[in-house]
Formats: sequence, structure tokens, C-alpha cells
Amino acid sequence: MPHSPLDLLDDLLDQDGAATAAHRFVLGGPFGAEPTEDSSERLAHFADAGGLLVETSHSYEGGRAEAAVGQWLRKNPGTLGVTTKIGHDTTGQDIPLSHENVHAHVRASLGNLGVGVIDVLLYHCDDPARPVTELADTLMSLVDAGHARRVGVSNWRAERLTSLAHEVARRGHTLVASYQFSLAEPDPALLRGSLHADTAILGVVREHRLPLLGWSSQARGFFARTGTQQVNGRPDPYDTEDNRARRRRCRELAEQLGTRPETVALAWTLHHPGIWPSIGPRTTEQIDRSLEARRLPLSGAQARWLQHGR
Repeated sequence: MPHSPLDLLDDLLDQDGAATAAHRFVLGGPFGAEPTEDSSERLAHFADAGGLLVETSHSYEGGRAEAAVGQWLRKNPGTLGVTTKIGHDTTGQDIPLSHENVHAHVRASLGNLGVGVIDVLLYHCDDPARPVTELADTLMSLVDAGHARRVGVSNWRAERLTSLAHEVARRGHTLVASYQFSLAEPDPALLRGSLHADTAILGVVREHRLPLLGWSSQARGFFARTGTQQVNGRPDPYDTEDNRARRRRCRELAEQLGTRPETVALAWTLHHPGIWPSIGPRTTEQIDRSLEARRLPLSGAQARWLQHGR
């Protein structure tokens, strides 16, 4: 029998979720920016519903997010695996990914989270001035030191990602990737430096069979809305002509299937093997609504129609 959430995660990667009550959703949320009891209620509900991974970052909420997650993990050891990202300071600015900086941030994350090992440790950004081999050596040194079980990256360009995947594979490990992934493809100019899983990124992911943690899998609520809305005072990166057409198709299919358009859009992400959609619910009810997408298997023709309209 598996003895930790990450053992189940590895099983799911091998089986694509067959014959298990566990699922591929990853729990994000406003940890560190809400009352502790709200975070605790959601984390417990997610775990009870077969969740395996909670995600956070060393930089979120000025460093408070990891501590909020850690408060629950200390009381519920071994219940959920945790993925966190390092490479930004607590103001969200990139730091040099030197061996010393990375290890210092990881030690701080371990303390914040109250765990002996981080299940999935990700670089939050690239450091293009450093050779890929150096950054691979640093990642693998975290595994060798027992600080991380699996390692990966977020927001790396495709050519650097493929080089790192080669380097990590050469050392006997499979890299984990983390990019924006949803039915709504964002306007890259409005993502403020973050990257979505475009054709080039997905080509690397498929070639190297990398697990992909897909953040903003619900496009920040785009499919649940009916009109235009700004996000934090800025234009919504998902509010494009193509995405509005996809939202209309989600509504049409949702009416046929007796569900909601956002559920259809989330089911589209699950249609892709190896994708682990990240959800950011604020209530247990929203968790349950997201999990309904598991019971909405789409055909290949439906998935293509939702994306391309044909």
C-alpha cells in the first residue's frame, strides 16, 4: 500500500488516475491572507475528497502563505503532499538562483511548512545568466540533501526547459513543470512575466513525459462570468475574442450536459493526461464544484470543439 500522498501521486502519473479515489487536482488558495480556520477547513475537505497536493510559494503573501499551510500540515502530518516554489523574495522579485540562495530559501521553506522534506520543489523563475547545468546541479543537490523528493521549474522558456529536462533525466529523475494551463489561452502581454503552456512548452512536456502542474486552470473565474472584468485593476488577460468564443461553447455544452460552463472548462483540462490542474477555491462548496469535473469525461471530438470550434 502507498504510504504517503506522493506515492499515490506517482501511481496516478503511471496509471493516469485509474482505479483510485485520489485525483489530479492541486489545491491553491489565499493561504496567509485569510483566517486560519478558513484555510484549515478547505485543506481538510480537500484531503478527505482524495486530494494529494497543496501548492504555495516562499513569496506568497509576503512569506505568510507557507506558514499558514504549515500550521495545518503540522497538525495533520502525512495527509497532504506539498509543492512550493522558491526564487522570488517576499516582495515577489526574482533572486539570483545561486546554490547558496536556493538552499537558504529552501531551509526557510522547510521551517515555514514544518516538514522534513518538500514533496515537489520548483524554481519559481529562471535565472538566464546561469548555465542550465549549474541550475540542474543545484536542484539535484536539494534531492541529495533530502530537502526535496521531486524538483521542477515554472516560467522557463521552452529551449531552457528542454535542456533542464535532459540534465535532470541524466541524473535519474523526471522534472516537474509548472505553467498556466486552461481552455482559455491568456494574452501573454498581460501575464506580467509568467508563462502559459503554449505549443512549444507542451512539446517539451510531451517529449520528456513531464508532469505538468497547470495553474489558473479555471482562468481566474473567466468561464463563470458573463461580462468583462478587470483583475486587480488591470485588463483580464483571458478576455480575448477567442476565449469568449470558447466560453460560449462551454455554455452550450453545459446546457446539453446539465452542468455549469466552468465545470466543462475544467473537465477539458482533465482530458489531457499528465496535467495536474491547480484550483483556488475559497470555500469547500467551490472545491466540490471543481471536483464535479471528474464525472464529466469529454470525448476527443468535444475537447477539440471546445478549443477550436470544429
